[in-house]
Amino acid sequence: MTNLVVHVDEPEKVSMAISNVRNFLDLRPTSTVVIVVNGPAITTLTTPAWNDMLQNLPQVEVDACHNAMASHHIQADQLPDGVTVVPAGVVRLVDLQDAGYAYLRP
Repeated sequence: MTNLVVHVDEPEKVSMAISNVRNFLDLRPTSTVVIVVNGPAITTLTTPAWNDMLQNLPQVEVDACHNAMASHHIQADQLPDGVTVVPAGVVRLVDLQDAGYAYLRP
């Protein structure tokens, strides 16, 4: 089993990231997947772009960077159910890689 962390920091990469996760889980269904959203991509969490994945792949953890949220004036109550706020996306990425997660940035 391979654990995967997907780093999404560009809004235009959201659909590709979601597609990558779906393709990965098709072949590695028992893997753990965490998507860390930071930078300008944080604004996409307040749009419908993530709804289908959040509803149909509840085993995928989606983490929102608190620092990016603050920079873009986004409050936790604006995020969809299933999104976890983490203090700093870059720290979360490093911690997951240190724990053995493979890193993917679409």
